[in-house]
Amino acid sequence: MKSFFVFMCPKCRNFTNAPVGQKRRRCSYCGKIINIAKAARALFDNPEAATTAVKEFNAARGGDAFEKAVERSQEKVRALVPEKRLRAEDISEGMDAPIPSGKRKRLMLLLEREATDAPCTLGRIESLCEMYQLVWTWVEDQITNLANHGTLIFPHPWSIQLVNSRVEKAKTTSDRTDVSDAILMLFKDKGEHLRVDEIIAHFQQRGVSQDSVIASLERLMRRGDIFEPKPGVVSRA
Repeated sequence: MKSFFVFMCPKCRNFTNAPVGQKRRRCSYCGKIINIAKAARALFDNPEAATTAVKEFNAARGGDAFEKAVERSQEKVRALVPEKRLRAEDISEGMDAPIPSGKRKRLMLLLEREATDAPCTLGRIESLCEMYQLVWTWVEDQITNLANHGTLIFPHPWSIQLVNSRVEKAKTTSDRTDVSDAILMLFKDKGEHLRVDEIIAHFQQRGVSQDSVIASLERLMRRGDIFEPKPGVVSRA
């Protein structure tokens, strides 16, 4: 059975857990993405024991019980076999296409390739940042923003998966009009920042449905052409 680490979130100081081998996980309490390798960790033989320990440590706010558990775990932690290293061919596969110039476009390309059909661990996303010319600290913030806007989900606290692209592929698009290029032209005419309701009204006057406009906006966000600096407003990337 898989061993689990128990550790503290450095932001909210609540305890949580993750399988041994995972490099990062999202805190269930405050949403911070935790670097597990930098945390003091107590090792438990199975997820049930780790869950019980999390409840006990949170009830006691850590204290001696957690510190003693960390001390007991130190030798076992050092004896663990390191996680399998990524090989060059693992991260270069599918990289024949040129990398886009904008960093948001590069991030969305990375997520489309790695986290569309199946969940991808945060550790793997981090390991691919250099290949996509991205900085992890920036990517971490973007992942949080995308999750807050529903563009991706955390199937597990240590993995992510895009959802909009999966939903869009499953829907029938015969009654929708792609106005992505027209939206980009609207930015050129109206400015770099537009309200979503203004964009919808603009195209509804031209016979385009609201669903078509929203689907086109989501498509542009996934491509990295636009982003949402605050709710209800979109800007050119």
